Amino acid sequence: MDRMDEALDSFIAALKGTDIYHEYRRTLEEVKKDPSLKLRVDDFRKRNYNLQKSEEIDLAEYEKLRSEMVTFRSEEPAADAFFDAELALCRLVQNLTYSITESLDFE
Repeated sequence: MDRMDEALDSFIAALKGTDIYHEYRRTLEEVKKDPSLKLRVDDFRKRNYNLQKSEEIDLAEYEKLRSEMVTFRSEEPAADAFFDAELALCRLVQNLTYSITESLDFE
């Protein structure tokens, strides 16, 4: 194993050791206990992803999804906790990516 592989393994282990990652895994496991809830969570995630990646913003569709999400999250505490944990993990990874890119003078 070369130096980069060792550093990557260490970096991944450090990431997996964070409270943010542990909370993400805990909330994911909680959601997975209820297969129908997991399906609903995945449906919202998929719809949100597709909406964000679409060429044109459909404000009516966005507002519909946002409204459904507010209701869903208020009715399903496990889903609410998962979405919060997922967002925190995504932000952590995003910030790490920005830090790496900035420190490399990557243009």
